[in-house]
Amino acid sequence: MLRLMPISETDLNKAFYIELNDLDFFAHKASTLTPYEAWQEIDGYNEALFDYMQSIKYQDKDLFIKYDKLIHAYRGSELLKCAISLYLIEKDMKLLGITSILSERYNNMQQKYISILNEFEE
Repeated sequence: MLRLMPISETDLNKAFYIELNDLDFFAHKASTLTPYEAWQEIDGYNEALFDYMQSIKYQDKDLFIKYDKLIHAYRGSELLKCAISLYLIEKDMKLLGITSILSERYNNMQQKYISILNEFEE
């Protein structure tokens, strides 16, 4: 479980919990979308995910609420971007093979992801 704290709140009673599987779903979904043009590649995927979630918010309200809480939580958006990056690097590894550059990028991103994730887990 991830305990999400809204950016504007300090009261622990206002925390919202989501499963790690939900974060995984959002990251995987983003990696399958066509990214928008952006200064950084990850932002293009993140924006595509945002639009996708907006398009389903009435069909799958519970999923949308989890996504909305995640991106508006303290370090939530950063955690999501790390998870998306890991999926994208894995995708590159499948297409291009495992290179030392990709392996190093993956390891660095994984360390960052775990570091942020440790702040959320309870």
